[in-house]
Amino acid sequence: MTGGSSRDQLARMLTLVPYLHGRDGIPVKQVAQDFGVSTKQIVKDLNVLWFCGLPQAMPGEMIDVDMDALELDGIVRIDNADYLDRPLRLDRGEAAALIVALRTLRASSTQAQSDVIDGVLAKLEALVGELATSPAHVHVEEADPVVQDTLTRALAEHEAVRITYATPARDEVTERTIEPLRLFAAQGRRFVEAWCRRVDDLRTFRLDRIETAEPTGDHYEPREVAPEAMSEGTFRVGEQTPSAVLDLRPDAHWLTEYYDVEHVGEPEPDVVRIRLHGSTMDWLRRLVLRNGGAVTVVEPRELAEAVTATAAQALAAYDEQTSPHEEN
Repeated sequence: MTGGSSRDQLARMLTLVPYLHGRDGIPVKQVAQDFGVSTKQIVKDLNVLWFCGLPQAMPGEMIDVDMDALELDGIVRIDNADYLDRPLRLDRGEAAALIVALRTLRASSTQAQSDVIDGVLAKLEALVGELATSPAHVHVEEADPVVQDTLTRALAEHEAVRITYATPARDEVTERTIEPLRLFAAQGRRFVEAWCRRVDDLRTFRLDRIETAEPTGDHYEPREVAPEAMSEGTFRVGEQTPSAVLDLRPDAHWLTEYYDVEHVGEPEPDVVRIRLHGSTMDWLRRLVLRNGGAVTVVEPRELAEAVTATAAQALAAYDEQTSPHEEN
């Protein structure tokens, strides 16, 4: 038995206090057995709990764990924890938010996962009562269930998948081998975020554009990807959301697969013109700069000027660092 992750420990400790509140002097071995972890892990939890309390609490106001009783007699006694004497409960707003999230998750789950989700939904809906009788309608575009199940199993088993993927912006279908990292739904569509071996980089694929998905039998170690990279491509587009018209040369065509773009045209051979929304104009500027000369700003003018100015500053700084200095 192990204590699991730090998230597992936090969840356990939030339950541990109300559990101990009515069981003064309970043997630590019994606590460990009830929580399904080792005695050593419970002792670790109690050592952390000893430094916990309400915000701005003084040392004497922290949760008090009788360490002498724990070490000498193997029993657990706590004090100064009356504000956590009952298990944490969801209020209606929190439960409703979970219901919406679970309904969205259910739309992109396998049959086995759906059965589990349905059970949790039933309990939450009973909790919020009438609030749940007016369901939140979540529309997610349909994807091939075979593709979805293949990717779900591959994600669980860390197995690479060979896919054929349609890219309408270039009117082509490509074959790729991907290592799925996560499945999610956003803006009414389903996506798989994966490491694409074809380009040796992180990519996001829309499930409704995956024509076939075939397990390769090749298992992989999940790559460590920065959290900001895993969520960069999904946000809500509103009337005030900044956007830009960009010309993409071949080295930047991958942007049409990673982001939800509007295809504008093809001003010249091998150049794709798109409209791309970004969270801020500065985000768009950085995106253009990261792709060097493969992306050109068509509009707005202020973005083109900002890109030019930043590039000029970087070049000037580089020249200053590399130019020989005169000796005095």
